[in-house]
Amino acid sequence: MAQEMTAELTLTVSRTIPAPAARVYDAWLNPAVLARFMTTCEGGPGARVTNDPRVGGSYEIVMRDGDREIPHHGTYLELVPHQRLRFTWQSPHSVEGSMVTITLTPEGDATRIELRQDRFAHEGARDGHIKGWTAILQQLAAAA
Repeated sequence: MAQEMTAELTLTVSRTIPAPAARVYDAWLNPAVLARFMTTCEGGPGARVTNDPRVGGSYEIVMRDGDREIPHHGTYLELVPHQRLRFTWQSPHSVEGSMVTITLTPEGDATRIELRQDRFAHEGARDGHIKGWTAILQQLAAAA
């Protein structure tokens, strides 16, 4: 029964970023920029990021929260320039098979970003990720 529940739990967060879609897309693939906006909900120092931004390539993001390091990693599944990114998402708070899809929609000089994550162990984990992704998109708006 728990496996069925994880398959059904998803989240979606959205935000308009005051930058063109090309710049927002590139921010997700540039390790120096990713390091600036991939932070914990509390903010804090930038992450350590390495990536190979191609379909089948991997990434590693190590967020820092005080003295604690929180590793995240996965594989790029889809990269449609300036439109969509899809990648697996593995972290201490995710379950196997979790996937993130980012869709970019131009709105004049800005970009509407919709981030969807699938598969969570329980509602509390999903709700924590909503808080985390919301903070990350806020940081992205400043970094892009």
